[in-house]
Parts: sequence; structure tokens; C-alpha cells
Amino acid sequence: MRVDSYVLGVDGGATKTIALIGSMGKTLGWGESGSSNYHNVGTVAAGKAIRSAVAKAKKQALLQGTRLDTAVVALAAIDSTAGVHIARRFVRRANVARETFVIHDSVAAVYAATQGNPGITVNAGTGCFAAGVNEAGEYVRVGGWGYLIDDKGSAFDIGMKAISHGFRMVDGRTPLTGLKTLLKRRFAVKIFDEILDGIYSNEIGVEEIAALAPYVSKAASHDKVCRQILREAGTALADLACTAARRLKITNTSFPLSMVGGGFNAGRNLLRPFKSIVRGECPRAHFVRLKIEPARGAYLIAAKLARYGPRGLPRNDRWLRTVIN
Repeated sequence: MRVDSYVLGVDGGATKTIALIGSMGKTLGWGESGSSNYHNVGTVAAGKAIRSAVAKAKKQALLQGTRLDTAVVALAAIDSTAGVHIARRFVRRANVARETFVIHDSVAAVYAATQGNPGITVNAGTGCFAAGVNEAGEYVRVGGWGYLIDDKGSAFDIGMKAISHGFRMVDGRTPLTGLKTLLKRRFAVKIFDEILDGIYSNEIGVEEIAALAPYVSKAASHDKVCRQILREAGTALADLACTAARRLKITNTSFPLSMVGGGFNAGRNLLRPFKSIVRGECPRAHFVRLKIEPARGAYLIAAKLARYGPRGLPRNDRWLRTVIN
């Protein structure tokens, strides 16, 4: 990498977009903007969010007007071939660097945690997934198929189950608890079924439903339905982790299992089943609570690509070739 080479890492999700700019291993600027999940906001708004986050990072780095050399943009919800092509187009139009690579956000999360070494990362945010790499350089991702198909264990899943149980209480199918009152307060409705209008008119969207998760976690200390919801989430997240470990053939080896995302702030009601199930199948896994942004992983990959290029990557990073678009 040249002394004056500037690299960019972007992590774009359903809630926020983070950009990191640096040179020679030193971070110079950081910027944040809104969602760049094109499924939720559209390609125009997604591209705008990326440009906004990068502009803020450049301003902090005192690099306004400077052309960045290499960028890695890690995006959520690019799970199909068509999705990747769509993402490439709007990222290319964003024009944030001379050379830009697009990756799934799971790759950035894994790299932020392991820097290319073997391990598994479980991300429990608005959505959720598990991803990892083994000694042979094989990479796998499990889950992350979106809220309409399978995001069990995610903040959205927790929020939606809370709403579902609220309506089951209205029916009398679930014992009445304080959860119903909590939901009425959070959505500022006097009559519980008014929540339906917000959901089916899309006034209450994915982010608003996912934002219920911390309130469910807080209420779990005195609400048995909330505790049940969190236990189910912990079990679902453990299933993601164990499936990834089986596919990587590392269930009987020692590896770091990094926990990323606000979902892991839910406390013991989620963590106990999660860790218990994982330990049962992967007894040598050691749990790490990752405190750095996945954008850091995108930035580190960008730095490697700027230095070596895709074909010249060091041996433990060659698996990246299969996931770079």
C-alpha cells in the first residue's frame, strides 16, 4: 500500500450505515448515516446513505475532495444472485473509491472478529446470521434470509413475537401479562388492535418492530411471556452457530465464537440457552463478545486488497476471493 493510499470500509444494514477511512493501518475518519438495505429503503436511498456516511468520514479525516483508493462495502440482505447485481450497481453509482468491492455483511463481521483466522461469528441485530471460516479456508453462512423467510433469533423476531403474543392475549390463547400494556405504550395506542393498522399500512415497519427487543428484554425480569420469547431467540441463535460449526467440521476443535449485535444484550434469558446448546455440541468453543463495529472488518479487508490485490492475498485470506463481488 502506498503511503498516501486511503482505504474505506462500509457496513450497511437495515438500521444504520457506518463508514471507516484509514491509511497504513490507522483509522482517520468515521461516519454514520441511515439504512442502506435496499429491500427496505430502495436503491436510491441506499446509495445516498452510503455516500452520506462516507462524506462524514472524509470530513472527519480532513479528506474532502480526496479520491479514496480502495473500498469494501459490506451490505445486508444481498442473498441472491440478483441481489448482488443490484447492490453492485447502486454501490458503483455511489462512486466512493477508485476500486470498490461488494461483500455480504456476514463476511465483514467474521473478518472483524477473526481477521481471517478460523472462527464463527453470530450476529444478532435487526436480522441475524452465523458465519465462519475454518483452517482449510472454507467459508459458510447460515441464516440471514430476511424477516419474511427466517430471521429467528433476531431483534425483529423478538419484536414480532411480542406483538403476536399480545394478540393471542386478546384472544385468550395466552395468559394476560404486562406485555400487552407495554406494547400499547410503545406504539401509543389506546386500543390494542390499533397496532394492526400501523403494521398493515407499513407505518410500523421492520425497524420499529425490531426496536421492541430491548423492552422485551427489560420486561423479562417480571414477565414470563417475555422470558419465553428470549429463550426461543437464544435457542434459534444457537442453532445457527451449531449448524455453521457442523458445516465447517469444527465442532470438536477449539475456536472463537464471537457474539455481535444488540441481541446479545438481552441478558441471561437469551444467553443461557444459547451458550448451553452451543457448549453441548461445540464443547471447545470459547465465547467472545465483540465490541468493534463490523465496518472494521470491511476496512481491514479493503486494506488487504489495496496492498495485495485479490489474487495476491496471503494464504489465510485467500478464502476472501470466493466472497468478493
